[in-house]
Amino acid sequence: MKRHAALAALLTCAMGLPMMVFYALGVLGPQLIADLHIDREHLGWLTTSAFGLAALLSPWAGALVQRIGSRSGLLALFLLVALSFSLMAVLPGFTGVVIALLFCGVAQALANPATNQAIAQTRDAPRAALVGLKQAGVQLSALIAGLVLPVLSTAIGWRLALA
Repeated sequence: MKRHAALAALLTCAMGLPMMVFYALGVLGPQLIADLHIDREHLGWLTTSAFGLAALLSPWAGALVQRIGSRSGLLALFLLVALSFSLMAVLPGFTGVVIALLFCGVAQALANPATNQAIAQTRDAPRAALVGLKQAGVQLSALIAGLVLPVLSTAIGWRLALA
């Protein structure tokens, strides 16, 4: 497994980062409500926009990753997550946050196909261990969001904390 430590870390991040924004919405909910001047019920629309798009795109994401390759799929995923978090930091209002989250929805649709293909294409990889580690990225992102974002957002605001 030592030989594949870098790949394991990359795959863990690939699974965790697109999901982190959703945990961030839960942790930062009160600040989002106050800053965006929205009702509590609107928080659900933030998550729905990204997960809805991910659900629509997921049936085709595997074929896309197969066509472009796991490396390009992972690169696209990381660029989309960076774009999403960056846009959340700068786009104004509720609509701006929804637009930013849509990019995370696309990244989320790419996560499983890109990581699974990367594992399948790795010679003599400990496949079960890599799958377990990559899936741990989802829980790790929730842990990090819960531990770090409350402190950061109190100190520097929710937008900068996400950036």
